[in-house]
Amino acid sequence: MHSLLIKNTHFVTMAQKTDNVFLTNLIEDLPSKQNYRLGDTTSLIYCKAGSIQIELEKRSVKLETNDLMICMPRTLIRSLRASHDLKFYMLRVKSQIFDDIFLECFRLEPRWWEKQSFVHTNPVMRMGKYQQQLVESYYQFLSINLISSMTIYRRHILQALARAAVLEVLNYMEDVLGAQKDPRQEAVGQSDFIFRRFIELLQEYKQEREVQFFAEKIGLTPKYLSEICKQRSGKSASEWIAEVTMAEINRMLTTSNMSIKEIAFRLNFPNSSFFCQYVKKHSGMSPSQLRRSL
Repeated sequence: MHSLLIKNTHFVTMAQKTDNVFLTNLIEDLPSKQNYRLGDTTSLIYCKAGSIQIELEKRSVKLETNDLMICMPRTLIRSLRASHDLKFYMLRVKSQIFDDIFLECFRLEPRWWEKQSFVHTNPVMRMGKYQQQLVESYYQFLSINLISSMTIYRRHILQALARAAVLEVLNYMEDVLGAQKDPRQEAVGQSDFIFRRFIELLQEYKQEREVQFFAEKIGLTPKYLSEICKQRSGKSASEWIAEVTMAEINRMLTTSNMSIKEIAFRLNFPNSSFFCQYVKKHSGMSPSQLRRSL
């Protein structure tokens, strides 16, 4: 039987944030404008009591008590109506955290793409009793850390907690998907196969940054590969290449003592100057600044 340390928590009205994490239970922090497009963040909204009716770009969803919704970056919210008795928790994290987790999951298990597709087509999930307790626990852990003195360690703890919360949701999806027909037994469309192959090649050839290279490996034109990527994930092939490249750069900056020049050489950049320009373009910082911030 599962047991958790935190139980019978009280509902406290508050809103707290850092650069990468935002936590709130205030109605005022829900989008109130019509035709409002979310920014570059991923939000987890848990309905503790009452309900929320949300009109999205192409569908309508309703969160009721014990429902959890995943709002992906740049989602268009046409309108949002909350019941008078609404109580909720909302955790918003920079989308890079969510994307990094998806890339990690791709290396860990074969149902990565089914999970990502599931998030887009089924943004609302009903939480069982154990998952409800987990939500309460993570909310309390995040709240405690957000009101504490913000040291460099505290920022890492917060980011780790946010990552763990997202991983809990992905773990719960495994149970939800398992209760449905196994996606691995269904026919895989050509576009799905192409996209999966592209992601596999990205993991294998992290030093390559030209769409042409990956398109030739799959036997497609660069334009068609980008169209498939956009269709299946909302991102072009070049955006995926930059994302995986930056994830690898971040990893090498934080887990090795290699110099900037050595990292540039390892990732097949023509020179360290070009490498610095690339990092600056995609992160807004120089490699040295990025290493310090990470």
